[in-house]
Amino acid sequence: MATLAPSRKETILARAEQHFADHGFQGASLSAIARDCEVGNPGLLHHFPSKEVLYRAVLEKQAEDLTARICKRVEAAPDLPARLQAFVALQVEWMHARPTGFKLVTRELLDNAERIQHAQTRPLEGFLQVSLGLVAAAQAAGLVRDDLSAVVVLTLIFGTLNYAKMARPTFAKTFAEPALKSDTAWMKAMARDVLRVISPP
Repeated sequence: MATLAPSRKETILARAEQHFADHGFQGASLSAIARDCEVGNPGLLHHFPSKEVLYRAVLEKQAEDLTARICKRVEAAPDLPARLQAFVALQVEWMHARPTGFKLVTRELLDNAERIQHAQTRPLEGFLQVSLGLVAAAQAAGLVRDDLSAVVVLTLIFGTLNYAKMARPTFAKTFAEPALKSDTAWMKAMARDVLRVISPP
């Protein structure tokens, strides 16, 4: 069966994702995105009337993808321990499946300190709330240490995995740790070990 070609709007979103991931909100240029899409500024502005609207749409797409993956993988797990393991594994899988999306979301979390204060919508909020709810449920069940707040535990999970992914090329040249030779092996080890770190003593 023939695959439908992406719509102009879908093309703009895909190219904008790459530009925002590479350059951040401030550094990305609507003109450069329009040129990359071969639509011209008027064509781009027809679909997305401002850089803010386009950026929000790109982030919403990431949030929808992450939430859909949680619904499919995590919520289908048979019990809470399996859901927690699936949630951590899902973060690693998403990094591999959507490297540009991962880069974009990481940049958003690092760069948005000023913008978030004035944002009318926060596209990642739903995903973060679902994630926090899972951590809190795991704490209540005694699966995750409760001497830290659920937000701190969530920060440990995201922070550990994100930093491990970004630092691996440098670490691989510096340290003799065998797992560092392979991105897959390294991230699998980090997913396993972050679960150990957040588990009760």
